[in-house]
Amino acid sequence: MGMGIVMASWLSSLPFRVWAGLLLGAIVVALVADIISRKRIVSLQRLTLAIVVCFAAISVGGLRMSVWQHLPENDITFLAEAAEVHEDGTGEATLTLWGHVDKPPESLTYGTRFVLSVDSAARSAGSRPVRGQVQVLLGKSRYGESAVFPELHAGDRVEVTGDLRPVPQKRNPADFDYGSYLQRRGIHGTMGIYEAGAIAFLGSDAGPIDDLVTATRRHVRRSIRQFVRGEENHAVLFALILADRRGIDSETRTTFAETGLMHLLAVSGLHVLLVGLLLYQLLKPVLARLRLSWKQVEFTRAAFTLVVLLLYLIITGGTVSVQRAFIMTAVWIGATLLQRQADALNTLGVAAVIILIIRPAALFDVGFQLSFAAVGALVTLTPLMNHRIPEAWQRQPVSWVLSMTVVSIAATLGTAPVLLYHFGRVPLAGLLLNLAAIPATAVALFGGLFTVVFAWLPLVADAFAAVAELGAGGLLMTSRTGAQHLGWAIVEGFVREGWLVMSMVLGLGALALWKRPRTRWVLVAGGLSCLAVSLWMGVARGDASPRLDVVFLDVGQGDATLITLPNGRHILVDAGLRDPYTDQGLRTVLPHLRRYGIGRLDAVVLTHADADHYGGVFSVLEEVEVGRLIYNGHQKEDPFWLAALHAADSLGVPQRIVQAGDTLALDHNVRIRILHPTETPEPFEDGNDASVVLHLEYGATSFLLTGDVEAFGESVLVARYGDLLAGTVVKVGHHGSRTSSTEAFVEAASASSTAYAIISVARRNRYGLPNEGPLARWQATGAEVLQTAHEGAVWLRSDGERIERVRWR
Repeated sequence: MGMGIVMASWLSSLPFRVWAGLLLGAIVVALVADIISRKRIVSLQRLTLAIVVCFAAISVGGLRMSVWQHLPENDITFLAEAAEVHEDGTGEATLTLWGHVDKPPESLTYGTRFVLSVDSAARSAGSRPVRGQVQVLLGKSRYGESAVFPELHAGDRVEVTGDLRPVPQKRNPADFDYGSYLQRRGIHGTMGIYEAGAIAFLGSDAGPIDDLVTATRRHVRRSIRQFVRGEENHAVLFALILADRRGIDSETRTTFAETGLMHLLAVSGLHVLLVGLLLYQLLKPVLARLRLSWKQVEFTRAAFTLVVLLLYLIITGGTVSVQRAFIMTAVWIGATLLQRQADALNTLGVAAVIILIIRPAALFDVGFQLSFAAVGALVTLTPLMNHRIPEAWQRQPVSWVLSMTVVSIAATLGTAPVLLYHFGRVPLAGLLLNLAAIPATAVALFGGLFTVVFAWLPLVADAFAAVAELGAGGLLMTSRTGAQHLGWAIVEGFVREGWLVMSMVLGLGALALWKRPRTRWVLVAGGLSCLAVSLWMGVARGDASPRLDVVFLDVGQGDATLITLPNGRHILVDAGLRDPYTDQGLRTVLPHLRRYGIGRLDAVVLTHADADHYGGVFSVLEEVEVGRLIYNGHQKEDPFWLAALHAADSLGVPQRIVQAGDTLALDHNVRIRILHPTETPEPFEDGNDASVVLHLEYGATSFLLTGDVEAFGESVLVARYGDLLAGTVVKVGHHGSRTSSTEAFVEAASASSTAYAIISVARRNRYGLPNEGPLARWQATGAEVLQTAHEGAVWLRSDGERIERVRWR
């Protein structure tokens, strides 16, 4: 079924009727095979049936995904695309939407966010029915001020007026694809509201379930805050009970991530197991005292447990792991009622099928993959490893320690391929820390739950609150101690090659089915084959061939360019903006470096002292080894610029001042020349015309990086170098401003037939860049003009003879 979902997502243009036809064909083949097999003494009925069942499962997955992807004509998606503001100003984005709040709103540092289930929309006069979901942000202004918005709850009906946008596209190769994340949840538009008059509360459409959820969440928060001491303890308990991690600061999140304990801060199958099974077991002696029959006891406690768990699922937001645990618990309880044995792997498969039938796009969620990979590994690998434990060690407390360790090892092995693919790291500290962290989590969870339940008895609630404080404090202490002493225990490196990931998965499958020799060796052979294909594809792509890669990162209204030389050295030219609202070094540059395993920058070039070019360098200097810092020598009277130079000095990074005529000897195959400035600018001078201009030559290809040089600087360059400025690729100066790209400069820079002209600029920037004049001049040269505002990051690759564009989306 999963294969069908993947195929349908690749072949999204294939109509669902095709998948329905394939499913019907599978059914017909099964019936015909059954009829034929009855007439023969020897038949291949079982083999045929197995093949047909697999084909039918693929068809069902493809059919369900195709239906999921098919959107009706009145879906909000098309309205959002039509409302997108185009650069020519012809688009009209402001719309009024009516609908109800789908889930409890989230309070964030920059505003309140909620999902609006839309039923009608209007642009000016008259509304029309639409359907779909939009993510709405009630945000603060860019000056940090916040309007007074109405307090909203799930089920509230509202009217909102604002600019409707499609979900955002991925902007850089290492960025989290937030737009796809929203689409997988059925959200196809976004809207930001920054004025109180743009939203109106129209009443409540909340049903009894919504009211119950709202009241329960409010009661939990009030009870925890009343009886439990400490904001950190509150944050941990809200995460454990309500799946609300907003109160956990970034430093604490980092410690949990580095130690592999982040799963304990999410409401997961572990929590459902602890709550559900404890309740199920406690109800048996209580109901037995009522002198009920066995059947009455079993049905009563089963129904009560499932109702409680269902409410818990709804209250916590229904994450994939909770859905899986609920379904598996329901199947297990059902099997108990029917006095049947429930196979763990079959139960896991039932949960997967149900979740994917409801929302097939869940297959691509990291949470789905981690949850099922972990449980699958626990079910298969844990018994295998427990069987290897000597009998002499199977005594308490050694047995408990070993069993917990085995569980941690199994879960780590099972989730390793997923973690390496999505995050590029597998923390190993959790193998040891889980021995303390899991009991601490259980103590905190039960203490918090009983505090909430007995809130009407203050003395009892106080006692349970003390238990919750002990558990939450122990969990926090475990994560911090682990990060301090075991933070080094981590496997790092992204594994994005699909064949290599499949090889790892098949290897784990062989380990899980070790007791079945025939299946084991088939999986081993399959894994080795996938590994061989991965290696062959790397050779076919020329991964080992020398090449020059230049990535113009999308850092909004700023510049950041990463150059990877054929010998494997790296140069960063500028690092983007840093201000009170964003740090492009932390947000964009560093994730890209981590994603591609770049731990050292041999040179960082700061073209000039404008914050949109050097601001992100602080984060880069702190996190990455830098060989040298190169700049134009400008001692601009700007404390932020001077602080950047002092930061490099304090970290022991050598600094080099360059002028026209200098070269950078980093790769003997690449000639890197400094063309500008001709002299060091004075502290009071504007730095644009003193930008460091670089010219790179690799074989027959060349790159010209111009910083923010303006008309005067361009005239100096033209007079000094003439046609020698020519570049196969030109980074257009000053973000495409009319103050740059003069006719003489464009003519000289494009003398050798420029293939690409790159403009680093933000969408809908307040400066109105790029200007029409520079755009027209570069387009007239025949170059392909690429703006990061439209394309996201632009990745170009040279083999010394030609330049090709790397399609990373």
